[in-house]
Amino acid sequence: MTRAVPPDKAELRRAALARRDGWTGPAAVRAATAAADHIVATIPPGNTIAGYFPIGTELDPRPALQALAARGDTLALPVAGAAGTTLRFRRWRPGEPLVPGPFGTSHPPETAAIVRPDVLLVPLVAFDRAGQRLGYGAGYYDRTIAALKANGPLIAWGLAYEDQEVGAIPAGPHDVRLDGVITERRVVHFGREPG
Repeated sequence: MTRAVPPDKAELRRAALARRDGWTGPAAVRAATAAADHIVATIPPGNTIAGYFPIGTELDPRPALQALAARGDTLALPVAGAAGTTLRFRRWRPGEPLVPGPFGTSHPPETAAIVRPDVLLVPLVAFDRAGQRLGYGAGYYDRTIAALKANGPLIAWGLAYEDQEVGAIPAGPHDVRLDGVITERRVVHFGREPG
C-alpha cells in the first residue's frame, strides 16, 4: 500500500523506519525467504552480486545470498570508508568471518579481495514508483551507484518490505534512481529489464 509523503525527508525517514521496525520475528523471516525466491529468480546466474549484512530491521538478504552462493555466483559485501567516499566491495561467501564496520555494519576483513559488482542489493528506508530510494542520509549508495554506472554496467536492486513504498520521495541533485525493487511480494522494474 502506498503511503502519503511527509513534507521533508527527515519526517519521511522517521515514519518509514517506524513501519519497518514492525517487521520482526517469524514475519521478518518469512519475508526474507519470499524475497530470496524473487531475487534468485530475477538475477541471472554468473554475476558478481554485492549484498549487505543487515542492520536493525532491514530486509535480510542472507537467505538470498546463501542461494546465490549455492548456485555459484560470486558474492561481495560493502565496506564503508570516510564520509563522502564510495563503498568498496570485498569478496565474501556465507560462513566466512566478518569484522565490525561503521554504522553497525559487518564486512569481510581486509584480506578479502576487492571486486566490482555487476549487481547491487541495496538496503533502504523507503522507495517510490519512480525508483527513488530513501536511505539513512549519508549518500554512500548514491555515490557508489553513480560511480559504478559511470564505469560499466550495473544493476541496482533495492530490497524492501512491501510497506516501505511511499507515494513520492523528494529527489535531490545527487540522488540516484534504482533499477528496481524486490520485496517479499513482488519485483518492480523501473524502466529496464534486469541483467
